Amino acid sequence: MILGREPAVFFGLVAAVVQLLSVTVTHWDTDTQGVINAVVVAVCGFLTAWAVSAEATFAALTGLLKAAFALMLAFGLHVDAPTQTAVMVAVTALGAFWVRSHVDAAIARDGAL
Repeated sequence: MILGREPAVFFGLVAAVVQLLSVTVTHWDTDTQGVINAVVVAVCGFLTAWAVSAEATFAALTGLLKAAFALMLAFGLHVDAPTQTAVMVAVTALGAFWVRSHVDAAIARDGAL
């Protein structure tokens, strides 16, 4: 793999650089900056999950899709509040059911998580 043994460090660095540039170069308002930060973290989290564990990828993709939808809303996508809620709920529910049927949770020998 091109990232070697450090995908989390690499993607963390990418996220930090993008966040720094978006603050120092673009000068967006606080709300937009917050959404940009959330999306950058979601993208880097998804890529890290994909690099280290195929099982974790879909759970991370759920967060990425919701962050991307929030970014589209922040940049002017006009969707009424009930539809926004329906989209977020659908992505969350479908993601949870898919993960539940495809991923095994690690359980300690004493039964605790």
